[in-house]
Amino acid sequence: MTLQFFSAAFRPYDEAARQRAVDAMPPIAADDARMHAILERVQSVLKTPMAMLTIIDGDVQRMPIAIGMERMTISRAITFCGHTIAEPDGMLCVPDLRADRRFRSNPMVVGEMGVRFYAGARVMWGGNPVGAICGVDTRPHGRLSVAQRTELAILAAAAAAGIAARSA
Repeated sequence: MTLQFFSAAFRPYDEAARQRAVDAMPPIAADDARMHAILERVQSVLKTPMAMLTIIDGDVQRMPIAIGMERMTISRAITFCGHTIAEPDGMLCVPDLRADRRFRSNPMVVGEMGVRFYAGARVMWGGNPVGAICGVDTRPHGRLSVAQRTELAILAAAAAAGIAARSA
């Protein structure tokens, strides 16, 4: 028997402030048309069958909206978006999760979902990274182009604006 490990994400430098921002967010309805349009664009830009908006809430990741997969709540320890919100530039692309030492033993990769590709950009609320928009696929992809990275960042800002509009 071989033990395999995966890397859980680092927590942002001010996790308490980040969590206060999450707690202050307005609820996001699963049928929010604006968010669905943003996620459909994520699918198109990344060429993925699945896209989601995630919120990192304490020790879990919630998916208030998902396209191409069921919405779910999972442990923060196994999330890719948990890594994304801690990235210095707020973006993470892993062309082949099985080839990346951080993720190759992750249950989302080796388990039933069999995720192979991930690309996401953090969503900011109240000056804090509260979650991400992302696309995933069960097959590997290449690295993101500059145009894809730019568009993903624009879509993450649009998602943040959509959340802000809900609180107005």
